[in-house]
Formats: sequence, structure tokens, C-alpha cells
Amino acid sequence: MGYFFWAVIGIIAVAGIVTDYLHKQSKLKIEATRQEIELEKLRQENFMLETEKLRLEIEQSRQRLSLDYNHKDPNEKESKS
Repeated sequence: MGYFFWAVIGIIAVAGIVTDYLHKQSKLKIEATRQEIELEKLRQENFMLETEKLRLEIEQSRQRLSLDYNHKDPNEKESKS
């Protein structure tokens, strides 16, 4: 009977250790997932900012080209190539 008692105690201890390990692994996985989500949010925000920056740069270039075209010297002849 003494052997059975210690075997049960050992099994309970091992089960507790395994359960604790799995619980800690789950917490780590949850935290890693949270960090991945935060990183993805930052990437998305950066993408949106870069897209807006490029849109503004294109718009400024178009305005400059429009101003350049509208302010051409009227005596200047257009060359056709």
C-alpha cells in the first residue's frame, strides 16, 4: 500500500508540473500573439502614412507641372519631336 501511495503522489506532482508548464506556455503564446497584433497595427499605420505622403508628393508634383505649363513664355515655341 505504501508503494501505491507514493506512486499516486508522484503522478499528482508530475501532473502539476506539466499543467503549470502548459499554462505558462499558453500565457507566453498569448503575449506573443498580442505583440504580433500590435506590430501589425503599427505596420498598417505606417503604410497609411506612407501612402498619404506619396499622394501629397504626387499632388504637389502635378501642381508644379501645371504651374510650369501655365507660366510658359508665350514667345517660346513648342518643339515637336
